[in-house]
Amino acid sequence: MDVSKDGETIPVMSDSSSIKLFQTGSYADLEEAEKEASLKKGITLKAENNYHVYIGILKNPINIERMISYLDEKNIYYYIKDINLDPVFLEVLNKYEDLMLSSNSSVAFFQLNKKILERYKILYES
Repeated sequence: MDVSKDGETIPVMSDSSSIKLFQTGSYADLEEAEKEASLKKGITLKAENNYHVYIGILKNPINIERMISYLDEKNIYYYIKDINLDPVFLEVLNKYEDLMLSSNSSVAFFQLNKKILERYKILYES
């Protein structure tokens, strides 16, 4: 396992590339975390004694800026962590992000973002 700069353990299999992980909160209560994740269209993952809510995992600078602009516009509190991921997941991420770049639709952007999060949750929990 690799460790992020803030000391939280993030499950990874190799140091293939740096990815930006957008987090909106950390909760002691699963129900509260799931409520937040539902409102923000994110996922909830358990880390030590807390549940973290993630709303984006992106690598492409244009997509990262698009996410930041959206979150700032909506006044959504977030912070960004740098993580490293397995090359296999990175391929999946790149494919989804290429689709994001080819679309001007916000709906498509966030549907693709949700798919990335779902795939990450599967990796994280396995």
